[in-house]
Amino acid sequence: MPPTFKHRRFTMKRTWKAIAVLALGMFLLVVTGAGGALADTIVFYARIARLYTQDPPSRIKMPVEDVAKGKIADTWHAPRSGGRMHEGQDIFAPKGTKILSATNGYVYKIGENNLGGQTVSVISSGGRIYYYAHLDEYAPGLKVGDPVTTRTLLGFVGTTGNAQGTPPHLHFGVYTFGFGDAINPLPLITDRTAPAPTMTRTRPTENRTSGRLVSRRV
Repeated sequence: MPPTFKHRRFTMKRTWKAIAVLALGMFLLVVTGAGGALADTIVFYARIARLYTQDPPSRIKMPVEDVAKGKIADTWHAPRSGGRMHEGQDIFAPKGTKILSATNGYVYKIGENNLGGQTVSVISSGGRIYYYAHLDEYAPGLKVGDPVTTRTLLGFVGTTGNAQGTPPHLHFGVYTFGFGDAINPLPLITDRTAPAPTMTRTRPTENRTSGRLVSRRV
């Protein structure tokens, strides 16, 4: 008689034993502190996996403080050295101007390269990467895995990388599905709403007569 039932039970037993051993190993790593970094990494990538299930935003915030969208000269796919095309938009502003995250999400990468200089990458809904380059400085304490909102400071406008010798600016790029295809960020950008001015409420003057009719001389 073929031992199908016995084999299935044996297989399930081995599976549960493997799961138990893995869970125990993870528990010991966390308890002893050796798995702290590993646990943080697992949580980070679990959050990223969740972002991939969400639709990417159709509108994003202007990433440079006090700059209006209308001030951006469209340089999408403009020719660059080495036969490259410009995969982003350059947003010019005085050196040291604040760079704010254009989206909610998580800091995905912080690093330096020859073209971008000091850069920050943020991952957001749909797995899109928002790339901020030529930073003069990073925001104090910023690190990979940090959650960000559209008010989070990422760094400051500069001229690092191949922007040396040019006016200070932010190179802002958007990439689909990780660092896949580049898309033009300009149609997505919306101006940041200026805070409403503080207004003092005053009681309106009522132009009413009392119970008697009053004659006026003209």
